[in-house]
Amino acid sequence: MLLLFTASYPYDGQHEQTFLDLEVSRLAIEFDRVILVPKERTGNLLSTPNNVQVDNSYSDFLKLKHRIFRAIFETFFSSLFWQDFLNNPLIWTKPSALIRLFRCVVRANLTRRWFQIKTTKPGYKGDSFIFYTYWFDAATMGGCMAKKQNNKITVISRAHGYDLYEERYPIPYLPCRSELLENIDGLFPDSIAGVKYLHSKYPEYNFKIKEVLLGVSDPGFLTSPSNDKIFRIVSCAIVRPVKRIDLLLKGIVEAAKRYPEQLFEWHHFGEGEKKEDLENLQALVNEDFPPNATAYFPGYPSQEELFNHYRNNSVDIFVNVSESEGTPVSIMEAVSCGIPIIATDVGGNPEIVSSQNGILLNANPTPNDIANAFFEIISNKTLSFGKRKGSHKTWQEKYNASKNYKFFASEIKKIATGSST
Repeated sequence: MLLLFTASYPYDGQHEQTFLDLEVSRLAIEFDRVILVPKERTGNLLSTPNNVQVDNSYSDFLKLKHRIFRAIFETFFSSLFWQDFLNNPLIWTKPSALIRLFRCVVRANLTRRWFQIKTTKPGYKGDSFIFYTYWFDAATMGGCMAKKQNNKITVISRAHGYDLYEERYPIPYLPCRSELLENIDGLFPDSIAGVKYLHSKYPEYNFKIKEVLLGVSDPGFLTSPSNDKIFRIVSCAIVRPVKRIDLLLKGIVEAAKRYPEQLFEWHHFGEGEKKEDLENLQALVNEDFPPNATAYFPGYPSQEELFNHYRNNSVDIFVNVSESEGTPVSIMEAVSCGIPIIATDVGGNPEIVSSQNGILLNANPTPNDIANAFFEIISNKTLSFGKRKGSHKTWQEKYNASKNYKFFASEIKKIATGSST
């Protein structure tokens, strides 16, 4: 039995369907029984394969006051809590880091207790379990705690961005990393950069850490370039500071002002973390965009809607100027359609973007750097055509979902059966 712990999937509140729809479809083929265990039930319930079940009891359990109080009490007497506290002097004077540790151990205790109770119930009792957390967080720690009491558990996790890079936080600390890596059976970052990061920080656990890239399906078409006088730009991300959408906006403004004879059209797909985020972007557009530039903010699309845009509209460049990344699925989607990429040299971006298929900016580009990259593409149609071919080739070689998720399922089986080397 494979238990897959998520933030909200198969509910769409956290937009995890972008990552998980294809992976779950493959897991459903490879495993007799897959159970999705969301932390929150937010948004609409999505359809899943026939042999994939949804267990909502975990999200309910995390809200039970008497369970929370018990987990808090257990945390005060937890060797896990005190070990991490004593081994990290940073925590002693940084309340936010201490709170992060405390919350992690509380939720880990809740997860452990939920699992212990669940395995006494019909349908769970007596089975062996693959305890798979999509995010390398407190739920993973709960699985490792449960594993100490139940030898029928195999614990694995993926790791992406917020759950991987400590430097993303004002206080660079993530709880219980060494304890997690000591007890987990396998950890699979979604980028080579993530593997290198963990290998450098925790070399004693290198044998447990291996990259497994994400992927997208073949869309069955290639997006066409513009054949009029408009240069069409697409970006796709939740509007939050780390994505620096305001920086991209400034880059478009710089390019449009520098070359007033060139028309620019920008489509940004993605919602804001707060309602006013998109409104603020629109206000900046209204205030700063010159007459030769336009912007559209259609919100967060489904993958089908995004591919319909790529199928039915010309796109000249996809842009990602994040200050930190895993390997963005949004870039995988774009390269699968043969769209050239401009991206910052951060996280997993340089694994998917190169001179073959786009332009890699430095980690902290200026609006002028972005404008220069636009005109490198605009001014050389032969170069642009070559990068379009290179994008689709990159998808074929590295981010083909059918290959990557089949490989991941085989890695899980090796670990669960003890045949992993």
